[in-house]
Amino acid sequence: MCNLPPKFHSVCRLCLSFCGDNCSDVKLPIFDRDKDKSRLSEMIITYLSLMVSPEDMLPQVVCGSCASKLDEFHTFRELSHKSERLLVQFVQYANSLTGPKEVGVFK
Repeated sequence: MCNLPPKFHSVCRLCLSFCGDNCSDVKLPIFDRDKDKSRLSEMIITYLSLMVSPEDMLPQVVCGSCASKLDEFHTFRELSHKSERLLVQFVQYANSLTGPKEVGVFK
């Protein structure tokens, strides 16, 4: 096993920012024992396509800024999926009224 400096595990896994003892930016654990509280590992895998594991020897924390960005990705994804469903429903409704013709909304 290699000898990593203790500060190595204090850097943000995503942006490499380091926050010492006197820093106001919080480091959030990627893997939380309470599954209902932490979805960071799932969001990192889903939105960034990075594999993270509790056994991978890499830092297990992210900074507050990166956690906030992941939340923004999640919110945007949810909004986009909801918008897509509503648009599909609109087209289906319009087709049920007039048959499968072009809807003149974008002409």
